[in-house]
Amino acid sequence: MRTTVHLLLLFVLYAGSISAQGSSTGSSQLNLPLSARSASLGGATVADIGTHSSSFVNPANLWTEGPTSVLLSHSQWIQDIQSEIVGTQIPFSFGTFGLTVLNTNVRGIEIRERPGPPLGTFTARFATFQAGFATKVSDGLLVGGALKYIYEKLYVDEATGIGFDFGAAYRTPVEGLTAGISMTNLGELGEFRNDASQLPAVGRIGASYILLYGEVMLTSSVALAKGLHQTQTHAQLGLEAVYDHMLALRIGYEAGYETRGLAAGLGIRYSILQFDYAYLPFSLGLGDAHLFSIGFQF
Repeated sequence: MRTTVHLLLLFVLYAGSISAQGSSTGSSQLNLPLSARSASLGGATVADIGTHSSSFVNPANLWTEGPTSVLLSHSQWIQDIQSEIVGTQIPFSFGTFGLTVLNTNVRGIEIRERPGPPLGTFTARFATFQAGFATKVSDGLLVGGALKYIYEKLYVDEATGIGFDFGAAYRTPVEGLTAGISMTNLGELGEFRNDASQLPAVGRIGASYILLYGEVMLTSSVALAKGLHQTQTHAQLGLEAVYDHMLALRIGYEAGYETRGLAAGLGIRYSILQFDYAYLPFSLGLGDAHLFSIGFQF
C-alpha cells in the first residue's frame, strides 16, 4: 500500500472523480458534525493538531502531549435528529489512544400502509463505536487511524458495518502553519433487507495558521472536503479568536449546500472544563441546528 503523504494527497484530490458514479451510500448520519467547535468553524479543522473534537475529521489530530481528556457532546439537528457523543483522549509516550461512542436518533417517523392517518411512529437508531490511535513518526509529522463499528436499526430492519479513517497532519517549517489530510468513513454497511451500501466516504485536505496578538490567539482555517461517491466539493472556512485561553469566538462557512452555509459559536474554558456551543441556521424553513460540547482535562 502506498502511504507517502504526496500520494495520499493526490488520492484525496482525485479519488472522487474516478470513483463509480451512482453507487449506493448509506449511514448519512456520519456526515453530521460531531462537535460544537468543529461545526462552528465550518468543519475546516483537518489541520487542528491536538484538539480532541477535531479527531473525528482527521484521526491524526488525536495526538497530544497534554493530559487525558473526556468529551461529551449533544447536537440538536433539524427534523428531530439528535446525537450524543462520549469520547476519551488518552496520551502515552508512544502515541495517543481515543475511544468514542456515538448515538443518533431520528424520532417521530410515521408508519404508513395507505393514505390517511399514520398507523403510528417509530424512532430510527444509529450507533457507532470507534477506536483511534495517533502517533508522531518524524519531526512535525503525525499520522493516525481509526476503526469503527456501525449499527443501524430502521423500524424492524437492522444492519451493521465496519468503517475506517486515516489521516496525517504536519507542522510546517513556517511558524504557526499546519497542514492536514484525511480520509474518513471508508467501508461498507451490511444489507438492509436486500441491499448493502457504501459508507459516505469523504476526503479532506486543509491548513490552519495561528497568529498571536498579545493575549489574543487568532486561528484561520481552510479545507476542501470531497465525498468519494458524490460529485460536489465543499470549501470550508473557519476563523477563531481566543482571549487569554479562556474565551473563544468562532465563525465558519461551508460552501456547496443549498440550505446552509454560515455557522457561529463560542467557547469558554475554566480550569479543567471546556464548554463549546455552535449555531447553524438553515434556509427553506428547515429550522436551526444547535450543538453543545463539554470537555474535561485531567
